[in-house]
Amino acid sequence: MKNRKLSIIILVFFILMGCSSESNNSYRLKYNNDKLSFGINESLAEYLYDKPIVEHKINTVTLTAVGDMMFHKWQLYRGYDATADSFDFTNSFKYVKKYLENSDCVIGNLETTLAGRDKGRCLRPENEYKGYLGFPCFNTPEILAYNLKEAGFDLISTVNNHSLDSRAEGVISTINYLEEQGLYHVGTYRNSDEAKEIFTIDINNIEFAFLAYTYGTNGLTAPDSMPYLVNSLDMYDNDEIKKMLLDVEKADETGVDFVVAIMHFGEEYFNYPNEIQKDIVNDLFDAGADIIIGSHPHVLQPLEIRDILCSDGTTKKGIVIYSLGNFISSQRYTKQYPQQTDVSAIMNIKFEKIDNHNPEIKSISFVPTCTYRNSKEISVLPVDEVLENMDHYNLDINEYGINRLKYTQKNAIKHILAYTHNKYIYNNYEYEISLE
Repeated sequence: MKNRKLSIIILVFFILMGCSSESNNSYRLKYNNDKLSFGINESLAEYLYDKPIVEHKINTVTLTAVGDMMFHKWQLYRGYDATADSFDFTNSFKYVKKYLENSDCVIGNLETTLAGRDKGRCLRPENEYKGYLGFPCFNTPEILAYNLKEAGFDLISTVNNHSLDSRAEGVISTINYLEEQGLYHVGTYRNSDEAKEIFTIDINNIEFAFLAYTYGTNGLTAPDSMPYLVNSLDMYDNDEIKKMLLDVEKADETGVDFVVAIMHFGEEYFNYPNEIQKDIVNDLFDAGADIIIGSHPHVLQPLEIRDILCSDGTTKKGIVIYSLGNFISSQRYTKQYPQQTDVSAIMNIKFEKIDNHNPEIKSISFVPTCTYRNSKEISVLPVDEVLENMDHYNLDINEYGINRLKYTQKNAIKHILAYTHNKYIYNNYEYEISLE
């Protein structure tokens, strides 16, 4: 038996030696301190028999995205500490923090401004609280930037229909507060030089470009002297769409591995994308986008997994989620407002690069979430984990809250997959979607 093993190893050894000049050293022969002479040491043969001869360098990246992050007056009430006259929103993310902090890059849409106390645009005094504002012109305590960083966020899209809620000064101060906490940002800018740059980042030897745009800004406009403030499509103006597509082409031409477009578009409270969204998504893929992350409808919209034809005749995967819904807000399902505005999901996309080959999208998965509230907190819950471990969580939750969790568990993934026939595997509270 040993002689047979030895023969196999000697044969493999000489085959590999013969083709080593063509393999770019991707094959590595392991050996110990025994010398190779005319024959081969038997103990070495035993060692080689049980060891892999081929070794590859594998790099992976997990990109995580969540939906709209809004802070209404009810969240301001719960985040306020009267003894210190200060705010803290740690509770908003405490139940899902573990799902975020292990990712390589976590992205969220900040649908509010951080302008500073008493520096917002107050249109409805009844929604003002301690110098900060809820709907319709949001201005959230600047501590939120710290809370986002602590929760695990890395990259914030600051461009949406509320970007100008606190005027040009609010755009700039929001960026400043995010940067103070070490958070990256895309979509709004402090000067023209920043606006011209394509934000790229290398994560584990895989390169990404990120761009972000909004359909509009609720009729509010940047000063004429500051047209660079917000990446706005001005209500889907054709010229602005063309500019966006040129930006995406430019990002693709930088040679990054993946181009990610974050789009604030569509119609609020519609469960499916409209034709404008679909057309823009088609154009973005044609321009070179690989991943498209949608927001604004405040409800989940479906996922699409596409085979994109490349210029060299090969194909690659393209991913679009038309809307991830509200990650955190005070909106919720009621008889008066029967939209699923408390239902969302954490999306994870895993990328893999083997040796010097082009990286690929390896997997997509979702963790359904639901907004939960009681008299003390408004928070995001990981639905399946909570329902399977309710006693452990010890939540102050009523029948309505339980029913919302059960609704999310039953319907979120089904709706996300409404446009595909792809199967999924459920494991550890996460739904991994087949790419085929």
